[in-house]
Amino acid sequence: MDSVQSKTICLITPGHICSDPRIVKEAIAISDAGFHVHVIFTQYVAELIAFDQQILIENPKWTYNVLNWTGVSPISKAIKLFYGFKQKISRFLLPNRILSLNRNYSWQLKKAIAIKANLYIGHNIGALPVTVNAAKKNGVRCGFDAEDFHRNEITNDTYSPEVKLKCAIEDEFIPKLNYLSAASPLIAAQYQKLYSLSVTPILNVFPKIDRKISFNQQAPLKLFWFSQTIGPGRGLENIFDALKLILFDFEFHLVGKVSPIYKNDLLQKAGLTQQNKVIFHGTVSIQTIFEIASRCDIGLASEIPYPLNRNICLTNKIFTYIQCGLLVLASDTRAQLLFMKDHAQVGKIYRGVQDLSRLITYYHENRAELQTTKKASYELGQNSLNWEIESKKILTIIQDNVGK
Repeated sequence: MDSVQSKTICLITPGHICSDPRIVKEAIAISDAGFHVHVIFTQYVAELIAFDQQILIENPKWTYNVLNWTGVSPISKAIKLFYGFKQKISRFLLPNRILSLNRNYSWQLKKAIAIKANLYIGHNIGALPVTVNAAKKNGVRCGFDAEDFHRNEITNDTYSPEVKLKCAIEDEFIPKLNYLSAASPLIAAQYQKLYSLSVTPILNVFPKIDRKISFNQQAPLKLFWFSQTIGPGRGLENIFDALKLILFDFEFHLVGKVSPIYKNDLLQKAGLTQQNKVIFHGTVSIQTIFEIASRCDIGLASEIPYPLNRNICLTNKIFTYIQCGLLVLASDTRAQLLFMKDHAQVGKIYRGVQDLSRLITYYHENRAELQTTKKASYELGQNSLNWEIESKKILTIIQDNVGK
């Protein structure tokens, strides 16, 4: 049997690698285990290209194919127009579900087939058809990592064109997979019910970091929240309503891309005239997210319970907070209720605006308990909820699918 070093694992995503820490962590773990990693991805946001490039520089053993369709350069503009035209044709003249979901499907499939990998792994539903069809063409196995419950990412409306499209893609391609993993136990359970297959939950945890938990005895509490985009539908409105009720000094640090209009709406909503209380850091690297988080006290996991995906997902927010030793205040979605029940030492569930304001005030007034909880959170990240442990699941799956 061929050695591990001679085997190639191809990971495919329709977007930026910097926007998906999960695929980056997976690729690093696979490469560290001795496999050759090849990544196929595309770029559509000019500001994120530098972050993609930094990841590639830090992982020189990887090979990759990347399609830039940001439209910034003449070449990328031509690519954007060409594949956009193909996508429109697929929607209106020659209905093609795959192109409707991933405008760069044909390019990604061509590159994936050419690499002749021993195993193909897709991330994000747009990569699912690429993964399955490339594996079929080359006569090898394939898997898919469901970071979300894709059919209900946007709405629960079964008549929605997007829901119908994603259901059709999942129904066609998931049964052809050799394995399926998911980012939360409840997402795994949903897919198991739909397809009667075994789904392995692999949590969105991070590698261990070495830090000392500082005791914030008197300084203003520092709250933290992050996402790719700072916008509606993420529970931020409830957070700012809660901040409006707080009478003491605090700092609220947010990371992510935000429009000036939405930023002003949030500040006005909370009645915050002193903008130094709320610090918007913009888009930063994963490493910088951890650096900012590590200087804070409380991490806010503000998921809303709709659509279904938001109710059953466990985002990387909670696990970032835990790895950085923050106290976690989490909204009462199904997934977060279950998680916090199992890990009550890291913080509390909040049920609405008044409850969130009350809990922030409580920890402001009870700094010793804040410190104890932060320490327990960090220790949980060091001892069990970390990528060093969780990555063993994906490595076992890969060994089972490409041979030992």
